[in-house]
Amino acid sequence: MHEPIVDAELWDAAHAVLVGNRNQRAGRTRSTEPALLRGLIFTETGAAMTPHHIKKGNRRYCYYVSMDVIQKRPMAELRGPQRLPAAMVEEAIIGEIRRLLRTPEIIAGTARALKKERPDLDEGTVTTSLMQFDDLWKALFPAEQARVVQLLVARVTVGEDGLDIDLRRDGLGALASLMTPVRENAA
Repeated sequence: MHEPIVDAELWDAAHAVLVGNRNQRAGRTRSTEPALLRGLIFTETGAAMTPHHIKKGNRRYCYYVSMDVIQKRPMAELRGPQRLPAAMVEEAIIGEIRRLLRTPEIIAGTARALKKERPDLDEGTVTTSLMQFDDLWKALFPAEQARVVQLLVARVTVGEDGLDIDLRRDGLGALASLMTPVRENAA
């Protein structure tokens, strides 16, 4: 037998810290690497898809994987894609958000909804604000981008036919309101 490198008291203290703050450490890791669709993306069978990543060399590959795969459910019961590259899915979602924010129906509906909260906004102002989404998106940090997606997207369902995106109507109004400064009344 050899001499221990670390005495038993220090070893036990270190393991107590590791066990005691496991959730805190996991939360810190998640917060430094935000996933845009965390908690929003599901398979067509209703199983949640969770963000995962692998590292190969210096590169990090991110993807969303179905909880069906993680829990090793029988493959015969699974339908549709079970693993998707995160960048591909996230770009598709952001592209669809951009497209929807430019549609006249969304702009008019958002302007009507905002009229109750912000009577100072007219449809032209809301249109201008929503058209500036690309500039806003580029200026945001990843955590802020994830917050905007959480504000705008209610659910993403992945099926064999593609992605179904359910938007939050109230989120559109909140985003437009945040992007439009409050006008001060001229006296």
